[in-house]
Amino acid sequence: MKYLIRIILTMAVILTIGSCTENFEELNTDPNNPVDVPAINIFTNTIQRSIDRQGGGWIQHTYLGVWCQQWCKVQYIDEDRYQPREMSGDFDGPYIGELADLYLIIEKTTEEGDDLLRGAALVLRSWIYMHLTDMFGDIPYTEALQGFETDGTITPVYDTQESVYMGLLADLETANQLLATSTVNFGSGDILYGGDPVAWRKFANSLKLRILNRCAGTPWSFTYDMVDPQTDVTTSAGAAAYASADADIATILGNPTQYPIFTSNGDDAALVYPGVAPYRNPIFETLLARTDQAISHTMVDWLMQRNDPRIHVYAQPVPNSYDEVAGDYSGLTYYGFQNGRGITAANFPSISLLGVEIAYKEANPIYVLTYDELEFIIAEHYLRQGQDGLARQHYEDGIAASMARWGCTDGGTVSAQAHIGTENKTLPVTQNVDYATYLADPLVSWTAAPDDAHKFQLICEQRWAAIFGQGVQAWHEVRRTGFPTRIFEFELEGAYYPNMGMPVRLQYSLNEETYNAENVTAAKTRQNVELSNEGLFSTNGIQSQMWWNTRKNPIPTEIDIPAGQ
Repeated sequence: MKYLIRIILTMAVILTIGSCTENFEELNTDPNNPVDVPAINIFTNTIQRSIDRQGGGWIQHTYLGVWCQQWCKVQYIDEDRYQPREMSGDFDGPYIGELADLYLIIEKTTEEGDDLLRGAALVLRSWIYMHLTDMFGDIPYTEALQGFETDGTITPVYDTQESVYMGLLADLETANQLLATSTVNFGSGDILYGGDPVAWRKFANSLKLRILNRCAGTPWSFTYDMVDPQTDVTTSAGAAAYASADADIATILGNPTQYPIFTSNGDDAALVYPGVAPYRNPIFETLLARTDQAISHTMVDWLMQRNDPRIHVYAQPVPNSYDEVAGDYSGLTYYGFQNGRGITAANFPSISLLGVEIAYKEANPIYVLTYDELEFIIAEHYLRQGQDGLARQHYEDGIAASMARWGCTDGGTVSAQAHIGTENKTLPVTQNVDYATYLADPLVSWTAAPDDAHKFQLICEQRWAAIFGQGVQAWHEVRRTGFPTRIFEFELEGAYYPNMGMPVRLQYSLNEETYNAENVTAAKTRQNVELSNEGLFSTNGIQSQMWWNTRKNPIPTEIDIPAGQ
């Protein structure tokens, strides 16, 4: 009997073990840490991380947003003086973050036959790779992210910027074709366009135009009015880095059915934030507890010279120029802080901070690519092709689109705004908005420009002003075009590297220097990156520039400090 009982108990234990191990993996899987998720869920996170990084991160508000002189630093001014910190995260971050996610998304959508999401992922990936190559030059591309593969390399070679650009153009062509296969929504997890393949297709082709325009050359000579005693400097035209760029642009513009592009502000690629923590505009988050950034003197001066109504949007009035308690706004004015000052901090009551619509609303969008920028790209293309009438049309349409995007509606008014304490207030000071009057201003008028060089200046400086807050892109365009002229006519007072001008590139990751030294060294050698000055500059003004930057910009030697600063 005891033997029988022992057998029964033993069998019970065996059956119990079997029943436990039957669903062992399910029972021991943490539902809060899944090992596999739908591709559209990954896409949501990838969109937010990539746009936060480029449009709202350190690289925007501390470095390139100030180097392009849209913004400035008003305390902790080191970076504004071109003094770099360790910037490995801006190189490594997109690879181990967003690009790694996109690798998984593209793999999953390829296996599942999800052409629409795969097309959108290719567009976003192209935007990120363009961001990287335009900051650093040659980058890992064809061998990047092979760590996911069994025999893949973890020390990728650096592809030339030219080959990266050609690869991006090919990927965007593929994306355009994939997104043309259906108009069916591919998922609400797309927080940029709500899963609309038509919108993503327009984004793909508009991004393609940005890429093509950047390598299409700068066919103008221009004389810069250098501050005394340095003599004026005339720069020569820059050849097209990619000879077929304008022909490819013409192909896109000539076939809107096959290549739809942005046609209104409603097409803009912009991430709109819910406005509740933790999903708030990252610039708002940065300036919520500290005041490190303000609008630059270069931008304020440019806007004020043209009586530009966008001044009320981009900047807050100087606090000392009005008395809210007494209701006296008669002296209200704007005054930007000069970039790269040699002092510790600005006197905040006497300068203009960033506008309420730019930095003090938690639900403000971060813009990725806009219709107004596209109009200026098209205007530049037509001017290069000698089609003056079309160039003027798109130049003026670009201005109108920018004005409208920033709330300056033709025939309406725009009000001054200020962030006072914890509140955003509209001040009783308004400006009438009249596009015809603005376009007739001598510093804006197309017909007042004496030659094509000055017409190119009009286009390029209006684009710089229109994409306010997109400092990363503005810095690329400033280097490529040589405009606004003021940036190249005056030396920074506190320049960390005197008499070197603006940096021509960013320094590569120190992690790459350690773990992929052979390939990063080969890339530096190929691009003639200088060993001195952190590799940021070009001692002869053209060596080690980006592949697409084929013109030589002036290097200023004299300092200009605006009165009162």
